[in-house]
Amino acid sequence: MEKDFKEAIEKSTKAIKELEEKVEDIAEDLSESAAELWSDFKKSFSDISNKLNGASEDISKEGDDTTLKANLEAIEASDKLESIKESLEKFATEISKDAQATLDAAALKAHLAKMEAEDFWEKKGKKIAEDFEFSRENIEKMSVEAILEIGNFFEKLGIDLTPNNDKNETKAEEPKQVEEKVAEKEAKSEEKSEEKSSEKKEA
Repeated sequence: MEKDFKEAIEKSTKAIKELEEKVEDIAEDLSESAAELWSDFKKSFSDISNKLNGASEDISKEGDDTTLKANLEAIEASDKLESIKESLEKFATEISKDAQATLDAAALKAHLAKMEAEDFWEKKGKKIAEDFEFSRENIEKMSVEAILEIGNFFEKLGIDLTPNNDKNETKAEEPKQVEEKVAEKEAKSEEKSEEKSSEKKEA
C-alpha cells in the first residue's frame, strides 16, 4: 500500500510541475486576464502539491492516525482539483489556441472562490474518518485511485497544451522530409546512370 501510495504521489506531483513549467514558458505572452487567472491556478497547484507531499510523509509514519491523515490529505487534494478542473480545462483550451486570448476572469475567479470556500471536512472528511475503521482497505484503494487521477488529468492537460505552432511545424516538416528523400534518391539514381555511361565509354 505505502509503495503504491508514494509512487502515485510522485507521478502526480511531477505531472503538476511539468504542466506549470509548460504554461510558465508562455506566461509572458498571456493576456492580462489570462495571466491573472494563471496566478490563481498556481496557488491551487501549490495547495494540491502540498497536500500530496504531506500525505506522502504521513503514510510513512506508524500509527492509524497518521495513516488516516495521509488518506484524508490525498482525497482532499483530489477534491481541490475537482473544484478547479472545469475552469482549468477552459483556461488551457483557450490559451492553447491563442496565448493572448481574453478570458472572463471575473466569472472564473468567482467560481474558483466559491469552490475553495467549501469545507472538505464537513463535505467528505468527517464521513471518511468515520468509515476508516471499518472500510480501511476500500478507503486506501480509493485514495490511490484519486491520486492517480490527479496525475492523469495533469498529464493529459499538458499534452493538450502543446502550442498549435509546434504542432503545425511538425506537420509542415513531414512533406519537406519526404521531398528531401525523393531528391536524395533521384540524385543517387543520376550518379549511377553517369557511372554506367562512363563505364560504357571506357569499354
